Amino acid sequence: MHWRVFKTGIMKIKVYQYFAWFCLGLCTACYSGMPEYEGKVGQGKEVTFRISRFDETFSRATATNFEVGDSIGIYAVKHDATGGNSFPALFGNQAHNAKWVKTDEGWQPSSLWDKIVYPQDGAKLDFYAYYPYSRDAIDPEAIAMGVKPDQRTVGGRNGSDWMVATNTIGVNEGEVELLFRHVMAAVEVEIRGGDVIMPNEKLEVQMTEVCLTNSHHLGTGMFVAENGTGTIDMWRLENATDMDSFTYRALLPAQTLGKGIPVFRCLQDAKIYIYRGEEIILERGNRTRFVFTLKSGSEL
Repeated sequence: MHWRVFKTGIMKIKVYQYFAWFCLGLCTACYSGMPEYEGKVGQGKEVTFRISRFDETFSRATATNFEVGDSIGIYAVKHDATGGNSFPALFGNQAHNAKWVKTDEGWQPSSLWDKIVYPQDGAKLDFYAYYPYSRDAIDPEAIAMGVKPDQRTVGGRNGSDWMVATNTIGVNEGEVELLFRHVMAAVEVEIRGGDVIMPNEKLEVQMTEVCLTNSHHLGTGMFVAENGTGTIDMWRLENATDMDSFTYRALLPAQTLGKGIPVFRCLQDAKIYIYRGEEIILERGNRTRFVFTLKSGSEL
């Protein structure tokens, strides 16, 4: 009798052990250090993309289209045929921040795990994408889109030119079209010479006390400005040939700059010129242009 009870006890212990290992295996499979997504390599036909940019208002300093080496982040979710929201979330996406890179042969997934496949059951997908790619953009409801303080370099400019694209018609086969649009505001400043002072190649122009970062919800398209301000070193256009004036540009989040803020600061030959003007509204995807003349005083 004792032997049977003891044997039964062993069987129970073994069953509990197997069950515990099974649960541990499930937990390990569910979490591998990356947010869970439904799409797995080999489930269905691979998704391909036709990607372009809308550059009517303003463009990057170096090109009017994507260049080899550019990378984007892509989210894919199952389309809601009832008309409800099918926004990407922190978990449960068909593709989660998949990195795709522009190559000589076209757009390609950066790795095997960045491939995107259509569901085998024929379910349709919606796609949400952004540029430039960020490995930290793991929460599609709050992607930090900040600009570089120094935009005098190509890397600083391109790293500040955030763009987004969506395709929410529901696709379950073939090539997916993504049209990217700029989501930063562009500012252009032309500095002209006055009767006494002329601009020279040493002239530097800055924007001061401006917001540098906002948070973007890929699904709703909403932006939320983050607290804090900073300074942006604007870049001078390379094709500026008129020595009587120079033109500078900067990219920054859409925002309203209050009256009296020293928005623009020019530095030339150890002298500083400041612009304090009326309220300025900078709109997303639009370019706002200013023209200033250097004078003998410290104000533009």
